[in-house]
Amino acid sequence: MDILAPAALRGINNMTQEIEKAIRFKTRLRSGECCVGAQLGLTDPAVVEIFGRAGYDWISVDIEHGPYTIETVKLMLQAAAGTPAVLLARPRKLDLDEIRRYLDIGSPGVMCPFINRGEEAARLVEFCRYPPAGVRGWGPRRAVNYGFDADEYLAKANAAMLCLPIIESPEAVERIDEIVSVDGIDGIVMGPMDLSMSLGCFKKFDNPLFTSAVETVRAACRRHSKVMGTGCYSLDFARECARQGDGLLLVASDDGYLAAEARRCLGEVRAAAPTRST
Repeated sequence: MDILAPAALRGINNMTQEIEKAIRFKTRLRSGECCVGAQLGLTDPAVVEIFGRAGYDWISVDIEHGPYTIETVKLMLQAAAGTPAVLLARPRKLDLDEIRRYLDIGSPGVMCPFINRGEEAARLVEFCRYPPAGVRGWGPRRAVNYGFDADEYLAKANAAMLCLPIIESPEAVERIDEIVSVDGIDGIVMGPMDLSMSLGCFKKFDNPLFTSAVETVRAACRRHSKVMGTGCYSLDFARECARQGDGLLLVASDDGYLAAEARRCLGEVRAAAPTRST
């Protein structure tokens, strides 16, 4: 067989498989399935493979706060392609040029910080879609398997893109109905740290201001049949969110897991060691 034949090339790293994976993920969300995710701050692509192989449904690369370059994000996306997990870029802000770069290297959508009103949610959707549904410019590279799957990608990309605003401010909570009612928004993800900070109760997650905000957002998601998601600050909170029917749960962070296990192991070993007399 001629290994350079177009048919052979089209079977290698076929990006339409990644598009199909994103579409299946969206279908799972719409059906009410709980999809468990992890947010990454470390830059080694092996971390993506570990979480993907462990069975996490989706992974967010925290470009907003992490030391990522566009090349690093591409490596993370390439690592995710070998796992069942869907990997989404989390850009620094709502910016057409930045978001376009991540989509063009293969991110099937974005989880965007500080979306505070409906018009911003509408812009997010437009940034992720080609005309006439949006304003995304044509020029994908890895997303179309470097030209081998351009037609297939264009036919499916708009439907596949995941648009997830992050809710992190009192204004966003007040305007949550206009945000989640935007056509093309798949759901939201609440950022508990920034939201609690902006409410004046940083990390006090049992404060009525915070718990009321969570319920306000959850009720709006239910009214508009959009997926409720949140960053889960504890396993108990994750369990409660799952019981409430929330569909997008960020339950892990790579550096958080590493730090917690490092402390736990060190503490147990030191506790077992005999005390030296002086």
